[in-house]
Amino acid sequence: MDTSLLEFIDQVESTNTYLIEQVGAGRQLPQLHTVVCRQQTAGRGMRGNSWTSRPGDSLTFSILLRSDLLQGKQQFAVSELAAWAVLRTYASYMNDEQKSQLKVKWPNDIFYGDRKLSGILIEHSLTGQRVDYSVIGIGMNINDESFPPELPIAISLRMITGRNLEPMEVLIRLHEQLAILLPDFLLGRYMDVHRHYMKYLYRREGFYPFTDINGQFRAQIKDVTPEGRLVLQREDGWERAYAFKEVRFDAE
Repeated sequence: MDTSLLEFIDQVESTNTYLIEQVGAGRQLPQLHTVVCRQQTAGRGMRGNSWTSRPGDSLTFSILLRSDLLQGKQQFAVSELAAWAVLRTYASYMNDEQKSQLKVKWPNDIFYGDRKLSGILIEHSLTGQRVDYSVIGIGMNINDESFPPELPIAISLRMITGRNLEPMEVLIRLHEQLAILLPDFLLGRYMDVHRHYMKYLYRREGFYPFTDINGQFRAQIKDVTPEGRLVLQREDGWERAYAFKEVRFDAE
């Protein structure tokens, strides 16, 4: 990869916020410009969750993505692209049995079994109905050997494979995956990444417990819409599409 795309910062509250501010200030940045933080102190995740990182253990970075064809109603395709690239990167370090445990938990966390390997937060800037640019914030657990009590389901690549890896090598490999996937994406072929996203979706097959504003119920995942809504079908056949904060996964 072109290492000139990488910008390193020793410490920042959020790489997403930093990158958005840089673009907003008129700084001319290339496609896939990546801000890498050696220590992030207040990263943001879905549902207001935070993401912190420790030097040498985790990767915390944000990537700038521009697409001339992407419409606002299609913006979830960026989440699917990012999740697929991160999953492929993790898979490249695993054996076949380990790979079979990799899943994407809606909307865009990477899970190994029932444990979280990576979190992704996408932020978009729109002009009218068109997406001007997207900032893809990613946190990847690489060499962590343990996690604090408030992160009971977290897991790292080292805990799975037993290998200690150079985080920058993992980041370069992720860029290589994006380089493979991006050309078709920029041509508007969003269904390709959607098919892979659905194939690896966590709890894709079977009925599982969920909770919405009305209480707990059992349902199966039918689809994820281009806007990112999770379509669930209950055991009685009733269907509903949920936005990010309208439903949660419950333990089986």
